[in-house]
Amino acid sequence: MHILIEAVGSAGDVHPFLAIGQALAARGHEVDVMTSEYFSGRVRQAGLGVIAGSSAEDYQRAISQPDLWHPRLGFRALWRESQKKLLPYYALLQAHIRPGETVMLGSTLAWSVRLAQECLGVPAATVHLSPSCILSADAPARMAGLGSWLEHLPVSWRRAFLGWVEKKFLDGVVMDDLNVIRAQLGLAPVSKVFSHWQHSPQAVICAFPAWFCAPQKDWPARSVTTGFPMWRMPGTQALSPALQAFLAEGEAPIGFTPGSAMAFGRPFFERAQAACAALGRRAVFVTPFSEQLPWGIDGVAPAFIHHERYVPFDALVPRLAALVHHGGIGTMAQAMHAGVPQLITPFAHDQFDNAARVTRLGCGAQLDAASPVKKWTSTLVRLLVDPATRAACQRTQGLMSDQAQVLAQIVAQVEALAVGQREAVLT
Repeated sequence: MHILIEAVGSAGDVHPFLAIGQALAARGHEVDVMTSEYFSGRVRQAGLGVIAGSSAEDYQRAISQPDLWHPRLGFRALWRESQKKLLPYYALLQAHIRPGETVMLGSTLAWSVRLAQECLGVPAATVHLSPSCILSADAPARMAGLGSWLEHLPVSWRRAFLGWVEKKFLDGVVMDDLNVIRAQLGLAPVSKVFSHWQHSPQAVICAFPAWFCAPQKDWPARSVTTGFPMWRMPGTQALSPALQAFLAEGEAPIGFTPGSAMAFGRPFFERAQAACAALGRRAVFVTPFSEQLPWGIDGVAPAFIHHERYVPFDALVPRLAALVHHGGIGTMAQAMHAGVPQLITPFAHDQFDNAARVTRLGCGAQLDAASPVKKWTSTLVRLLVDPATRAACQRTQGLMSDQAQVLAQIVAQVEALAVGQREAVLT
């Protein structure tokens, strides 16, 4: 098989597809990953082919928009960036498709894959990394600013409310632009983009476990839950010598990251530094944006803080006392896998729902990033010393499936698409 993967988003959106791609390559398939040039080095490290859909400069420009990280404006900003790439990415897919051989995988917003599936008849699977990518009245995702009240309404009311949300705030943002693009490709207009069209009718892979979000009757047809695919960066020296020395110097530190693409995290790190100073705890700050740090680019970090621009979380997180982060699904899964308590300060997108699920599982807490330092401090103290939190972390860690099993499930779904394609050709 020839596998074409389109992965849209930040590192947390791209890395799971590198794990999937490696598993498919191990089965003898040829795998190409279409993503931003910003991630081309990591794709090559995974031993996979690279198709640069956009430049690294374009990626940096996109994540430098403040609206992208606003709880209400984030989706509109995300669509502004995504819709520019639909036709160019479609053209790239078309250029690399091998009729009768290629199967496509697309992340939630990799809608060029859906367009190619419709226009060119190439089999494709949609891969959702988090439950909030699916509009479900039976098990509604937690939305920014709404709290938990939606979950307590009758199902019929939830369905009506979500229908209104989709029409006004989702279709209302994307539908006209999408249908202009569809017309250019000779396709009929669509509506209910998020509840229906974005999901491949051939396969929907929900790349999270059923215990994290159980499958629902109102999910798309052919939906299958698997587990969290997590990529391990190759190489024996996963942690820098400076970080290894810092870790060895004292008790396990607390890790802090607002996300690899969060370019406006200075208030987050200022509160983190103040909270650690108040607690007398050491910390590891992870961000590629050094200007976000309280001491700036040219300043000197306090002795109790170590900064890394990037570090593989599978190597770092097991050595932390706790992890404070934005609620990205990949970061969250790494903390669960390591059995480490987590404090989540969501900013936008799926982060609020991920935080709510972690809280319900008992292995972490949610906090508004703008909360006073005293609130950060008291919440961290509770997470660090609470026996119930420790027990919940151990329980969740035990539920995390072996990666070989997770990836085998996903590979089986992809290979089934190829079997269906060959059978169609033979008949």
